Amino acid sequence: MSARTAPPTMVSVYSGRDCLGFVLSRGCNEAFATDERSFGLFPNQRDAANAVVASQIPEQSGMRASALSPASQIAKDSNHD
Repeated sequence: MSARTAPPTMVSVYSGRDCLGFVLSRGCNEAFATDERSFGLFPNQRDAANAVVASQIPEQSGMRASALSPASQIAKDSNHD
């Protein structure tokens, strides 16, 4: 018997009928915009999906930073060093 690894899981993130991006889980959770631009690695799918949603919030609104959880912000910051 050989050990099987689970195939990568892709989850689409929607706002109503609009696709905002997706999360690809392949040992880690990476968030992407619809144009396949990566938002970084996150500890779980929920934080990755939150990053996709937060990317749609205008920066000048001041709400983008509060939309990201502390764990996802740490993951995002560590990917851009």
